Amino acid sequence: AGQADQSSTILALRRDFLCSIVLLCLLEHQQVLGESIHLCNNMGKGKILIEGVEGGTDSAGNTYGSRDEMWRNELERADPTSEKGWYGKGIKYWEDVPASVDGVLGGFGHVTDVDLEESELFLQALLRDGHVRFAEPGRAADCGAGIGRISKGFLCNHFKSVDLVEPVGHFLQTAEKELSGFNDGKYIQVGLQDWVPEQGLYDVIWIQWVIGHLTDEDFVAFMIRCKRGLKQDGIIVLKENACTDGFIVDKEDSSVTRSAVYLEGLCKAAGLSVVAQEYQKNFPEGLFKVVMLAIQ
Repeated sequence: AGQADQSSTILALRRDFLCSIVLLCLLEHQQVLGESIHLCNNMGKGKILIEGVEGGTDSAGNTYGSRDEMWRNELERADPTSEKGWYGKGIKYWEDVPASVDGVLGGFGHVTDVDLEESELFLQALLRDGHVRFAEPGRAADCGAGIGRISKGFLCNHFKSVDLVEPVGHFLQTAEKELSGFNDGKYIQVGLQDWVPEQGLYDVIWIQWVIGHLTDEDFVAFMIRCKRGLKQDGIIVLKENACTDGFIVDKEDSSVTRSAVYLEGLCKAAGLSVVAQEYQKNFPEGLFKVVMLAIQ
């Protein structure tokens, strides 16, 4: 009887141990793919608190007293992934845009050189100040890569492999042709809200002129995944239009221009810190300011 009781105890302990391992695996799976269930279930409900961000406007002349009000207006009218929803409308807009520098820059193709020059200077400053160190073999991700303008313009000068993440098919096809022969990276057709980077893979994750297409909750979840995708001394760079305060929604391409405070607040909500910040110089008057944030 004593041996039977001992065997039962051992079996119970083994069962509890295995259950604990399974639970840990499930929790890790949830964190990587779901970025916590409450983020998915509360998408657009204004559950992320950000100090210093109140109301905003949209391109149709509407005003909003809060982020919560704006996201309810944008997200509750249709499934965000449907053709008439937040993400569906955005993809449809860009699918009708020519796969050219002028096309992806909204008719401002003439700013591409100065944009790339400032981006290169910012990356060099991050290296010089020790905010990032490239570990061989170096690898970067170009998020919202479009036709590969940024990868071809300077990322491929630093990395043999740049993974281009872009949801619009004809943009990505053009990028692959443009970079043929000098990029060993992958061409990944997926929206940032659904992209899961491999853990510990990247020295730099570059995100430019695309984060405005993500809802607040998807922004936070995406940044958490990006953090996991970095090597030990890697860094995330977010380069984005920034309005003076609050937000401005573009109803045509289904995007939101956030203030710098708003952008930093979402990064903070993801458990990240801004370690360096600069503004783009030498852009024409009349355009939004463009902020560059180095995030870890």
